[in-house]
Amino acid sequence: MEHLPTGCGAVDSLTDGGLAAGTVTQIFGEKALGKSIISFQAASATASSGGSAVILDTEQSYCSYLIPYWKDRMAKRFGKDFRLAELSPERAPRVSPKRKPVTKGQIITAVDAALAPLGITYTDLHLGAVADLLSPDLRLEGLPKEPSVAVLQAPDVVELLNLHGIDATKEVSSGGRVELRLRQTPAYNSPLRQIVQETGARLVVYDSVSAPFKSSFPSTQDLPARSSGLAMMLSHAQRLCIEFGIAVLLISHTSIDPINPWDRTPYGGVILGHDSKFSLELTKATASRNKEGGPEAVNPELKASSTRAFWAARHPAMEEYTRFAYARIDEGGFH
Repeated sequence: MEHLPTGCGAVDSLTDGGLAAGTVTQIFGEKALGKSIISFQAASATASSGGSAVILDTEQSYCSYLIPYWKDRMAKRFGKDFRLAELSPERAPRVSPKRKPVTKGQIITAVDAALAPLGITYTDLHLGAVADLLSPDLRLEGLPKEPSVAVLQAPDVVELLNLHGIDATKEVSSGGRVELRLRQTPAYNSPLRQIVQETGARLVVYDSVSAPFKSSFPSTQDLPARSSGLAMMLSHAQRLCIEFGIAVLLISHTSIDPINPWDRTPYGGVILGHDSKFSLELTKATASRNKEGGPEAVNPELKASSTRAFWAARHPAMEEYTRFAYARIDEGGFH
């Protein structure tokens, strides 16, 4: 099995050499521990070694903070500069094969011209909403061909699902439950598949897979929609793993058991658990993960200089939480 090294000794040792190609790896943990840093580091390592990585930025933090601060540091760390590409998919309407393609802007202009003579009051937001309804497809242009890290912002759960070929709408029932409604059968030839195929990507990162689902389905009565949306999206990601032999890295938040506060699980429950073959929890170096304090580290000599630890929460060849490794983070990222 091919592995994509991340440059972090703890992660690479616990995953037998790096992120496994052809499968899904999950890293979860509490906030402010560096989950996005290890994600960007893995993507940078992939691009520096001659591959490409695609980051689905659902928390909109890469272009505003992570890239300006970490890009040059990662290039120095891995000894090679790499290209960064910010992808901006645009919604596009479906037209007859015999007609020329139509843009979302042309729809807005046409609707504006039709409504203005009627004296109807409306705003640009109204026009944009109408254009979105008539533009179910996502169009991608200018995909990079050389090794690069491509970042695509996808904070909205519907847009995220659309990227995976899932044409769905988000609706609220009369009882206040948030639901997903499919408008057609999910399509495998999705915009994300196009990105992976045309860029030759070796790694796809979801940072985070939790955020859009937490914000869209906040109540327990919304769990059916959350679970079905996650399942469809991850099923699509698994198929991409198999077809293209890529590695997928899921970043997830954590859920805490109020009775056993040491027992933390990834947000998303069994859905993420079934789809992730490797699952690592990121904690502070002083944390323990069972009542007895946990096993010995695989690299105990690094304990004094480390501020973080990665725990093997799930691994195909070992029991849960039977191994962990210390990690150090500095201006060069994780070590």
